[in-house]
Amino acid sequence: MDERLLSAFRSSAEGTFRDMFGIEAKAGKPVEISSNGEHGWDITGLLGMAGQVQGVFAFRLPGSLAEALLAKSGVEAGADDKTSLASGLVGEITNIIAGTASSVEGGHEFDIAPPVVVRGPNHCIDWPNIGPVVAITFSTPDGFFEIDICAKI
Repeated sequence: MDERLLSAFRSSAEGTFRDMFGIEAKAGKPVEISSNGEHGWDITGLLGMAGQVQGVFAFRLPGSLAEALLAKSGVEAGADDKTSLASGLVGEITNIIAGTASSVEGGHEFDIAPPVVVRGPNHCIDWPNIGPVVAITFSTPDGFFEIDICAKI
């Protein structure tokens, strides 16, 4: 996978968490993952990329982190609204990370589609057969999250 693309997404995720929530997200090493492997993520924001970069981007996290981020955002929600508000927040974070990565100076230019949010323990993503799926896991004081990229340039 192209290092400029991975770097753009890595720095975008770090900046998004710092600017939106005031927390540090520390990136791990990028690794290729199996497209159908088991995982511990409860919620995923997905969006398509087109242009110089074609593929799919995913922002994945456990429900507990989604709820912690919702609380840090200042939104107060009752039990009935918490799930839909957390899904909306995950969609927005997905959009911000990909949008920022698409505008990195000297990087690859690409357009992004509106995000879709998928919920459920160990949900499966059928990734396009265009290249490897590369994951970067991040640690925060409130838990872990992952960004996954499957793209061709």
